[in-house]
Amino acid sequence: MSTAQVQAIPKIFLTVEEAAQRLGVTVGWIYERTRRKAIPHRKLGKFVRFTEEDLRAIVEAAAKGIMQ
Repeated sequence: MSTAQVQAIPKIFLTVEEAAQRLGVTVGWIYERTRRKAIPHRKLGKFVRFTEEDLRAIVEAAAKGIMQ
């Protein structure tokens, strides 16, 4: 696979740091809510990851006032 092909693949999962930056919250806020299963996320082995759909669901829940 060439470098151009690798760059053409969209990023499917975001790290905790990337998700926190996109949401405008701290990494600690993210980890606390993933521990409580209060926000949608994915576990890839020991790693916590987020999809664009997860971030949208978090934003929608916050807008509706149902975020824990």
